[in-house]
Amino acid sequence: MASQLRDTSVSAGRRVDVTHLIDNSAFNSFTLSVAVICFLAIVFDGLDVSLFGTVLPALMADMRMGPAEAGILASIGHVGAVGGAIVFGVAADAIGRKRMLLIGVTLFTTFTAACGLAQGFVDFAIYRFIAGFGLAGIVPIAVALVFEYTPGKRKAVVSSACYMGITVGVLLSALLAIAFLPSHGWRAILLGTFVCILLVPAAMLWLPESMPTLVKRGKHDTIRGILAKVDPGHAARADDDYVLTEAPAAKVPLRRMFQGEHLRNTLCLGIAMLCLMMIAVTLTTWVAQLMVLRGFTLTTGITFILVFSLSNFIATPLAGWMSDRMGYKRVFAIYMPLLFVSISLIGVAPDATAALACMFFAGFACMGATCVLLPYAGSLYPMSFRSSAMGVIYAIGRVGPIVGPAVAGGMLAAKLGVGVILVCVAAPSIVALVAFLLVKELPARQR
Repeated sequence: MASQLRDTSVSAGRRVDVTHLIDNSAFNSFTLSVAVICFLAIVFDGLDVSLFGTVLPALMADMRMGPAEAGILASIGHVGAVGGAIVFGVAADAIGRKRMLLIGVTLFTTFTAACGLAQGFVDFAIYRFIAGFGLAGIVPIAVALVFEYTPGKRKAVVSSACYMGITVGVLLSALLAIAFLPSHGWRAILLGTFVCILLVPAAMLWLPESMPTLVKRGKHDTIRGILAKVDPGHAARADDDYVLTEAPAAKVPLRRMFQGEHLRNTLCLGIAMLCLMMIAVTLTTWVAQLMVLRGFTLTTGITFILVFSLSNFIATPLAGWMSDRMGYKRVFAIYMPLLFVSISLIGVAPDATAALACMFFAGFACMGATCVLLPYAGSLYPMSFRSSAMGVIYAIGRVGPIVGPAVAGGMLAAKLGVGVILVCVAAPSIVALVAFLLVKELPARQR
């Protein structure tokens, strides 16, 4: 009966609700291709964060940089990402998600490779800033596209699984450093990242543009082609009038995310993302050094980072599966206390094995929650400004990696105990939990 109401004949032709059609379709090869392309784009985020850290010692020695300069280079990409996430999110809703994703991938790959040609601190910093600016537009737009084209009952698990690309990027960067850094040097590794540009023509061929953009521009032929892939059983007609469950806005209503209930949700989700990203980056930045201070070897300390990342392969699919069945808030209510306890125990665990087990659960909770946060945000905002909202939330979150490692470094310089530092690193998880619980889930008709 619902479908009959959504496909009724009127004088101008049959009205076809494309949102309803996609949400009630089956997961097929087209949906998989969208997810794979977006997954590969998200890999770049993990590659960027970890690759810079792996080449940093060689970079500092070769360019004779001190710790202060290296610290600025480590942060400046995140500074660019704060602005990039907002600009790309708004532009994606205004001119198309696919187009902005392609621009983001092009900027990131071009200027990350350019870092391999840098001759000094200044030009390296400029390239890194621009690469971070482009990178910030990739993740929220990719997640929004996956969320849009995945059938309703699989949205959480598929979009959160795509977020696992960050972990794959981290592992890939470690493998690249191990394989090529001793023999080819840091410049060759950074220049080699330009191969990622191959994703651009692949996305141009197989990634669809967002439906709000196509409907707003009246691209009926393109919509018919996409819907034929979404649901091969759908019989398109020449007089079909394509609409969305929510009509696309003439311009991006950016102010709406800072009004009424959307204001509360934007702030709460932004704070939660900031806390989670702060924990993840701060912990992976300093845990090796903290474990050395506890008396473990440096090799053991580096193993903590690998364990943190590997836990994501279990945490993220499980978090998506749980979210589909019990709701996002309940998942966060389980993961946040686990995150606080596990990080706090790393500093007092009796031996390396116990500490590594705590690190595994820290990664499990932190990455699992982070990977379902953006899909959760996507479910709370109207399609007309979903990318903008996710971009703003992601931009707020990007402040965490700028602040967290510096604060932890200050605590180390003040010679605070390892246990105290780790409790402080874990503390934002409690703030994140409160923020999640304050989010108000509105019925679709009120968004």
